[in-house]
Amino acid sequence: TTAQAVLALNKEDGGNRKFILVECEDYADSVTAERVRRVVRGVPGARDAALREGLGGSFTFCALGPAIERDAMLSGAALPPWSTLAAYLLYTASGVSVGAGELAPRNEDGLFHRGETVDYYLIYEPDAAYLRSEAAMFNGAWAQRIEAAGGKEGRKAVVFGPGKYIGQWELTDMGIVFCQLPEEMYRGG
Repeated sequence: TTAQAVLALNKEDGGNRKFILVECEDYADSVTAERVRRVVRGVPGARDAALREGLGGSFTFCALGPAIERDAMLSGAALPPWSTLAAYLLYTASGVSVGAGELAPRNEDGLFHRGETVDYYLIYEPDAAYLRSEAAMFNGAWAQRIEAAGGKEGRKAVVFGPGKYIGQWELTDMGIVFCQLPEEMYRGG
């Protein structure tokens, strides 16, 4: 009813009011969101003419993914899936919110999101042995590939990873910022 009331007021006076609905039960998509979809598109047989034709407007349905359990992660007991960590890091670094299901590495260097002027990379596998290995260490060759990929267009890069073998001074000249993942994530695993 909250969504319907807001959409009705917006249709009535051309407003741009917004709403947030929170549903903790497992029927959020099949019942709650479906009701809002029908109110937006129209409800055949409704007594109210405006409701029959639809109130217009739009909404976004989001479902929370698995929780990132900080204590379990930092003890090495439970490392989050790649896409969950990527979504969390993207939001933390840029404020961009996307579903974990929408993120996957786009290339072998770990590119997972292209913003307007910044590319985001993640060097990560939910495997403590990999995170402690040489293969996971960001190095000069990796940095050169990333610089070449975005440098022509003047793009910057943010790289998240467990460690690096190149100084930030050099990376800054290449337009790259390196953000180290907490060692506690994979030290004990």
